[in-house]
Amino acid sequence: MLFLSACSSPGDGKSDGAAASQDVAATGHDGKAIYERHCMMCHSMAPPPVAAPPVRGVSYHYREAFESRDDAVAHMVGFMKNPDPERAVCDPEAIERFGLMPAMTLPDDELRAVSAWFWDQYDPAMREMHRKERARMQQEH
Repeated sequence: MLFLSACSSPGDGKSDGAAASQDVAATGHDGKAIYERHCMMCHSMAPPPVAAPPVRGVSYHYREAFESRDDAVAHMVGFMKNPDPERAVCDPEAIERFGLMPAMTLPDDELRAVSAWFWDQYDPAMREMHRKERARMQQEH
């Protein structure tokens, strides 16, 4: 997954248990369990990356790009079904480094559950980490 990112404002970096419980109740699917079955082989939780951007990095980019959880989840679902570099929320360097993820063939309700779970993994510390990484990359070029 590229992009990889429980309320519409940034949280404290911890999953919102109430939102996660509501997601499971509403969809019947546990986003974390779906992540563990289908995503974690490529997406680690935090840096360093494995074969794709880490979950917290994805969540960070989605929080930067979208104000609402619902809009971010809808975008993630569409992206996972049909990855397109023009719709990617991550940095172009991530696509150069990892390539595009393969299209996911999971049912939409499972894609929504895992996308909501990704959103909930937001870690405010990623903002500073991302800033430092961008500065380092600019110095190398």
